[in-house]
Amino acid sequence: MEDTRERLYTMREACSLLRVHPNTLRRWDREGKVRVVRPERGQRRIPESEITRLLTKSPISPPSPKVSPPQEDISRQEHLSSFLSYVFTYHRDDWELVKSAILIRDGYTCSKCGGKELLGVHHKDGTSRNDPENLVTLCHKCHQEIHKSISEPKVHKIEPKSPKKPSEKPKTETKPDKVPSGEEELPRHTILDELTPAGLAQRTAFGDLLSTAIALRNFSLKEISARSRGPVPIAKLFCERMGGRGYIQDKEGRYELRVKVAR
Repeated sequence: MEDTRERLYTMREACSLLRVHPNTLRRWDREGKVRVVRPERGQRRIPESEITRLLTKSPISPPSPKVSPPQEDISRQEHLSSFLSYVFTYHRDDWELVKSAILIRDGYTCSKCGGKELLGVHHKDGTSRNDPENLVTLCHKCHQEIHKSISEPKVHKIEPKSPKKPSEKPKTETKPDKVPSGEEELPRHTILDELTPAGLAQRTAFGDLLSTAIALRNFSLKEISARSRGPVPIAKLFCERMGGRGYIQDKEGRYELRVKVAR
């Protein structure tokens, strides 16, 4: 007989999935913003349905402190500075966390045009060096314009050639074959932007699922959910949106990744 009991996540697992500090979950428990059970020894456990609910909606905003505006600004800057220092000291190689930190630092605003839609993070010097001064928030359009300007070849002056003899036939240029859809290479941030995640927590969960899909290439819904340590409903939503964009193909309950992802 199938076990229909709901999966319970430990505090550590829940914090990892939601990208929040344990004190935040404890505060949400006290304020009634998250349902917590204590099956044994009084230790908190978070039901899978609560993880799914928090990942499929915008992050819960804490109540604004009742302080004067100058003190509030100082407190916000201090918290932001501490957060950035923690991320770039201990988690510099965690790209999803680094990217989230830069988006928060830049106020979810494109530094070039001021837009707030389809945002990503760009390395200024073209390397993968994850330093705060080398990273900047850009919208999808501005990001593409920068990469296009970098990849455009320089125009060289062509010297005139001597005219061809009448007997010579002009050479026909051969155009390269079109790259099959299964071999297209897309940036990771572009794929995540097109999946339109609802909030930072869901975008992070989609990022973990995308990393798992890249590693497995061929997988079932249970396999990608187990490997990414995420709830099955979030994995199902991820696969539906990836399939809708043509990035994965459903073959009788198994999914095959149909796109190359640029790091």
